[in-house]
Amino acid sequence: MPYTLSAAKLQTYYHCPQAYYFRYERRIQGAAFFGSAALGTSLHQALAQIYQDWHYQDAIPRYEWIEYCWSRQNKDLTANQMAEGRSILKRYYTDFIVSQSV
Repeated sequence: MPYTLSAAKLQTYYHCPQAYYFRYERRIQGAAFFGSAALGTSLHQALAQIYQDWHYQDAIPRYEWIEYCWSRQNKDLTANQMAEGRSILKRYYTDFIVSQSV
């Protein structure tokens, strides 16, 4: 079976041989395939809401508040992305909010 080259393949190789290898030789999908932009945007929006509406008289906001902010942001995400985002926010909550308040 002959190996075909296209303008897109050549351009990818020209810009980044490593990207060419992963995309065309290993057949690994790019970030757009995995929806990382949508997940990242939703996480940033949730964090913005958390910090914008956080009443600083409360030393530590309740985790339910974090969950509420996340639930308002994840409308266009898959179930796996929603679970991953929830996990990321939970880790952020324990590592950066709770631990900084002690």
